[in-house]
Amino acid sequence: MISLTFLATLALLTIVVFSQGTNDGAIAPITENNPSRVTFQGVFQSGKPVQGQITGVSNDNGTGVSFSVNFFSFPDVGLGPFNYHIHEYPIPPSGNCTAAGGHLSPFGRSDTPPCDPVNPQTCQPGDLSGKHGNISQLAYAGAPDGSENSPRATNTFQAMYLELYLSTDPNNAAFFGNRSVVVHAANGTRLNCANFTQMMPTETFGGTGSGNTTSSGSSTSTQSAASNGSASVMAPASVALMLLVGALVGGL
Repeated sequence: MISLTFLATLALLTIVVFSQGTNDGAIAPITENNPSRVTFQGVFQSGKPVQGQITGVSNDNGTGVSFSVNFFSFPDVGLGPFNYHIHEYPIPPSGNCTAAGGHLSPFGRSDTPPCDPVNPQTCQPGDLSGKHGNISQLAYAGAPDGSENSPRATNTFQAMYLELYLSTDPNNAAFFGNRSVVVHAANGTRLNCANFTQMMPTETFGGTGSGNTTSSGSSTSTQSAASNGSASVMAPASVALMLLVGALVGGL
């Protein structure tokens, strides 16, 4: 007969090994109760590679933040694919992007292993390109042939998505409103950066109609991935617990 001590040890090892396999157990919770329609925007510094802005608006239902990304004037595409993240600290008046520190990771997730977008709850909350895709495809607006060689081409990147693991609530560990965004070359070089500042909400992005459309259009797949990830997180622990309960009942 299998002893209770053996089963308890097996359950503990299962939980520990699984925790290590999911990035030190750093699971980010979905943010809820965010204040409605609070808007933060970061605008890149002029005179540096990559221009544009990123805007985050909390939804009416308080769950997650809807982001709109509009970057342009990238340097040589050979420096890509480009990545962008929310970093821990704001940019000082000197404009030094290095002062932003590391990625926003309030739950202890390290930079490695790379983010798995299928399980975004295991990623750093600030790793936006890891969860929603890096900048590997640039649109060359104004080029008749769609070629980057056209003198009228402006290389741009645009995206909209629902981010479930950042918050507009200053009391939440995943709050990003007092932090910065940094865009990187593929080798990690910090090309440009910006501080987030609070903006007045607009009907274009964050209004009832637009906000709901963005939320429903993005949240279906994102929440599905989060749900699947949560199921994966709980399964080994649940099995171990069932083994223990069964053993205890059998020993009575």
